Amino acid sequence: MKYLKFNLPIRANKKGSNFFQKIVSRTLKIILPVSNPDFENKIDDVKYWLVEFDEENIPNREIGLDENDNVILKMPYKKNYGFWTDNELLYDDFISRFSAIEVDSITFNTKWNSFDLK
Repeated sequence: MKYLKFNLPIRANKKGSNFFQKIVSRTLKIILPVSNPDFENKIDDVKYWLVEFDEENIPNREIGLDENDNVILKMPYKKNYGFWTDNELLYDDFISRFSAIEVDSITFNTKWNSFDLK
């Protein structure tokens, strides 16, 4: 297994959304299942990501950290599929696109095991 840490890529600012966009978004959430029901509202709060990759360099598990390096989400977990595990990016893509740095398995697994939904 390989492990990377990187800053959250810049995301669109939700505060500028207009009324129509909010209505459409809420309607779609009712019609379509949410892939990360426990963490959907926390993804925008993630400052750093830790991602584990399998032997084929595919994202396997992920951890979202806040600005103080506290775990605020982990996926896949319970009924949450994941943010990075549900895409086409591979290990080298994270290094080149997000300037990710390697971390060790102890760091990743310590953070992973420290978080549990109540």
